[in-house]
Amino acid sequence: MQIRRDPAAPLAGRVTSYYGFEIATPEPVRQREGPGTDVVVILTFEEHWLIDGERHTSFVAGLHDRQVTTEHPGRSLGMQVNLDPLAARALVGAPLHELAHRTVPFEQILDAPFLVERLADADWDARFALLDETLAPRITDAHASPEVAWAWRRLRATHGRVPIGTLAAELGWSRKRIVARFRDEIGLPPKAVARLLRFERARELAGTMPWGELAFECGFSDQSHLIAEFRRITGRTPETFLQDTAAQAA
Repeated sequence: MQIRRDPAAPLAGRVTSYYGFEIATPEPVRQREGPGTDVVVILTFEEHWLIDGERHTSFVAGLHDRQVTTEHPGRSLGMQVNLDPLAARALVGAPLHELAHRTVPFEQILDAPFLVERLADADWDARFALLDETLAPRITDAHASPEVAWAWRRLRATHGRVPIGTLAAELGWSRKRIVARFRDEIGLPPKAVARLLRFERARELAGTMPWGELAFECGFSDQSHLIAEFRRITGRTPETFLQDTAAQAA
């Protein structure tokens, strides 16, 4: 079961989504997740998660450029917050490259004593209200670099198809500078972000057109390039990825 709510108005665009989840299955659940372009916060009220074999309860996950394998023991109750990286930078209070490719205990990121316990004791409406109340003063006034924010939005609007050299030229920056600023405020270099966005677009459109057309539509040089990216990110071909995703959803 998933319960979704829109964030409070001051958090719109900073919290891209959040929802509650309650899962009960007779057997442990193992699945592949991501990658995506949000910084993810998981607040777990009971049990634990294994992420690539490492045990976690409540945690914050930075941007990854490959899928991870998650597992829970068959019972999972909690909430997920998906943050735009520019807002997450304010929440973390440190360069986001320090969080990239990592999963960090929640209490190391956010000083909010007993937040998880308070959420666990509340009903769903109160839980979302408490998240709004907790996050708003920390990220509503986040002041991202306007240049990085512009480049980030441009990459997202084009699904990663604008060349990084073009972005740098439009900003009047060197490639070295745009890479450094993206690592600080987004977590990954712009080239890696563009690859993630192209993959997300291909995953979204997969099955709606032939693979060769999909490769062109999503900015890959050809079908072989598309297949190579799926293998790099998921460890599988696009066809196998779709089959596994369908089976996982079922």
